[in-house]
Amino acid sequence: MRSVAELLTPKQKSAIERAKRSPDLQGFLFRKATGVQWFNAFKEAGFLLPTEIPQPVPAKEEGYVSIPVWPITDYLVASSEQLLVPNNELYAIEFLNFIRSATMHAKERGFGNYRVWWQFSKIIRYIPPHLISANDLLLIDYWLDDKYERGLVAESLGEHWLISLLDRNDEHCRSLSIGLLQSLYRVRFLDSRYGESNRKEARLHFDSWHARNLTKKVAGRAGKVLGQSAVEVFRNQLEHIIVTLNHDKWSSLWRSAVEDHEQNHKAEDAEDILVEGFRDALLAYVGEDKDAAKAYVGELLDSPYETTRRIAIYTVDQRYQQLNDLIGRVIIERHFTSNFRHEMWHLLCNHYPEISRQEKALVQGVIAGLVVQDDNAQQREGATAYQRAIWLSAIKNYGDDEGQLYRECIKIISGEPEHPDFSSYMTSGWVDHKSAISKEELISWDSDELIKQLNAYLESYASPRMFDGPDLEGLTKTLRQAIKAEPLRFHDKLQNYSTLGLPYIHEFIEAYRELWSEKAQLPWDEIWGFLLEFCLGIVKQDRFWSPENTEKRSSFVANRYWIVSGIGSLIEAGTKADEHAFSERLLDQAEEVILILLEKEKGEEFKVDSDSVMVAINSPRGHCIEALINLTLRSCRLANKQCGNHAEIWAHFQPIYDAELARAEIGEYEFATLVVNYLPNFLYMSKEWVLANLENIFDQGNYQKWLCAMNGYAYVGTVYEEIYKHLKENGHLIRALDDENIKERVTEKIIQNIAVAYVNNFENSGDESSLIHILLIRRKYQELSQLIWFLWTLRKEGDANIRAKIFELWPLLLKVIDTTSREGRKLASKLCDWSVFVDEVNEGNKHLILAVAQFAEEDYNSHDLLESIAKISAKQPFEAYEIWLRLLEGTSSDFPEEAIKSALTNLVRAGSEGQRNAKDVVSKYLRGGNERPSQWLREINAGAAP
Repeated sequence: MRSVAELLTPKQKSAIERAKRSPDLQGFLFRKATGVQWFNAFKEAGFLLPTEIPQPVPAKEEGYVSIPVWPITDYLVASSEQLLVPNNELYAIEFLNFIRSATMHAKERGFGNYRVWWQFSKIIRYIPPHLISANDLLLIDYWLDDKYERGLVAESLGEHWLISLLDRNDEHCRSLSIGLLQSLYRVRFLDSRYGESNRKEARLHFDSWHARNLTKKVAGRAGKVLGQSAVEVFRNQLEHIIVTLNHDKWSSLWRSAVEDHEQNHKAEDAEDILVEGFRDALLAYVGEDKDAAKAYVGELLDSPYETTRRIAIYTVDQRYQQLNDLIGRVIIERHFTSNFRHEMWHLLCNHYPEISRQEKALVQGVIAGLVVQDDNAQQREGATAYQRAIWLSAIKNYGDDEGQLYRECIKIISGEPEHPDFSSYMTSGWVDHKSAISKEELISWDSDELIKQLNAYLESYASPRMFDGPDLEGLTKTLRQAIKAEPLRFHDKLQNYSTLGLPYIHEFIEAYRELWSEKAQLPWDEIWGFLLEFCLGIVKQDRFWSPENTEKRSSFVANRYWIVSGIGSLIEAGTKADEHAFSERLLDQAEEVILILLEKEKGEEFKVDSDSVMVAINSPRGHCIEALINLTLRSCRLANKQCGNHAEIWAHFQPIYDAELARAEIGEYEFATLVVNYLPNFLYMSKEWVLANLENIFDQGNYQKWLCAMNGYAYVGTVYEEIYKHLKENGHLIRALDDENIKERVTEKIIQNIAVAYVNNFENSGDESSLIHILLIRRKYQELSQLIWFLWTLRKEGDANIRAKIFELWPLLLKVIDTTSREGRKLASKLCDWSVFVDEVNEGNKHLILAVAQFAEEDYNSHDLLESIAKISAKQPFEAYEIWLRLLEGTSSDFPEEAIKSALTNLVRAGSEGQRNAKDVVSKYLRGGNERPSQWLREINAGAAP
């Protein structure tokens, strides 16, 4: 290297001297200086002392540290590109020695500085590779072990230096590449971030975001250049994890698909990233060296690790043309299990037509040999058919025999399996509480171990000390996810789980209820049998009814009330719709469960100001009553189909409902509410029973019971003449309108009942005893407002009856509306909406519209009236003009624009008088300060000119 005097100018030397005297200038100098010619001068000035590498220092906030920058490294980074110039090799050695010395100094003193390591990682990529030894990779290991940050260093090393080494592709560079890959992807095992301290998890040196991005960029390239050596780096680390964590046998739970897929819910974990690296490197290797790779993939298919074999099967699928000779080693019985399902299913779906006749026969034979047995070694027909249908669905379109076998299976299970290519499939959703036990572990345990682990956790559970730590709620939600992911792993052992704590029992019930509601294609005939047996076993347990099981827990998890509600909702879901209901043979068992619940579960407290329907449908007892009602309805419908009537069914259930109605006398009001809420259904089951019990149902002698009944009636969507007349004649409806405890909840529905009765001639406006007449003389704003609005909603094109009723009632309303009051003017405004019923203005209706038009904007209804004016103007422009002028007495609103333009156009088309009328209208707008209609009229006239 040349001397300083030959390399630097006097000005540059002066800058160094100033920086020595004033350290504050050093950072500026190091950022400005570039080129290897500065190196020796900086070294002689004492700026390149490896021992000066800065250590982390305490930050102002206690418990935190600040990581200082090392300004001299800015110069080193800026100048490093020149190190690749052959004449600068001596400088490259100096740079490398500086990196070595500084790193060793920090390592010997036990500190790190990721800012410096990041700078070094940028420099090393420009040092000629032949200068770098295998020992230098140990320095990189130290950088990647930094306590505070590793992602930046890993990104720089992987995305830049590693790729540079791979591009050079000489023997030494390949050796460095393999060593660098090993450093980047070396795993370590730490205590789990959540859960028990003896639970471990695998982590890479750097964060998952950087790791995934790096893997996408380098794994395939490494496989192409380095071949098997690169694949082995990923394979070895992956197998190290699955052995250490012992989760190879259920890898399909933590990695649903070898390819990138939305079902891979934990794709940020180290093992997932290594699966992707293994996969991409192997695919590239096969593409580059078919023969060597084929032998290697064959070796992978013999691996003792199922995860490794899954990746091999996926590779055969994706590189079938190169690897089809291996298909015989793939189509073996042990690969037709849940852990291999995704990869095997897609291989069969993609390549079944290409395999030989003997191999097809082998596939069919393996599928035919799939049998699911119960504890007595007896074949379960539904579950067996379901398992076979899963595999047959992959090949059903490739032959008549395959299609016929598939149809036979789905006939048994009454539906096609959903997502047959996944052993567990999760719909969208998330667990917002953390669980100490993962979903994968919950699924991996047999029933005895699962019960042991769950109950042990519950017995030792205390509320977490950290607000974001794992808790019982997180575990219960995760258990539900596990059950939904693999429902057939649990369904035939449900009775075993009845000994679990109540928070867990609730999750079993809810998981299957959700699957049923989602219409998951499963062998439901079998599942429902086990479910109802499970529920019956629970409700027969003495411990279930003990007082402590009603207490709330510190965590938001189930007590007995939740489970009673859950069972009720489950049975309701299974009986509500005939097209999606459990088998008729299970109705008696479901009834037994409900009757036990109704016998033992007490009612909720109802208050006079309660919304009794909300209380009833959300109470445990209410859920059971709804289940009973739906079960009865289901039984009645089945009887109607079988023998034309359901009298015998009703005779069976009537005593139960009689007893339920009587429970209001002991302060339980769920049925008193729900019998009215379900009034149409009870009229279907037994109209005679309903009519005979009207006095008892709407019991004015029991105020709370009456409140509940009227609340329930407010939710009934149909007006039945006999019910309505009973309520009218006995004063129930007007009493409810005046009752302070319920009028806010029932007024709208009662007014609507009266309106429907009026339209259907149950009411006569001329009869002083009619409720429509009583509403008029009461003159209550809320009641009349609701009446006007509801009758407007009944508008229908060509409905002469509703029009006749409107024009009969309109003048009666005008008589009772006081337009000198604010409320009266608002009612008149609402009546403007009735202009929609005017098809043609005549002497019988014009005065009705004119009486209210000026008040249209009092309740913001001018836009509706303007639309009616536009409609009328098409045939009667001068009548429309008269109504319009009356409207403009109260407002200058110009919305909707199209309606105004349409009405003005129709006036202009009516000749000279119409033109004068149009000008009169826009002049009224101008006097109101609105110029837009005038502009529109000019545009209309311009367009109409010849």
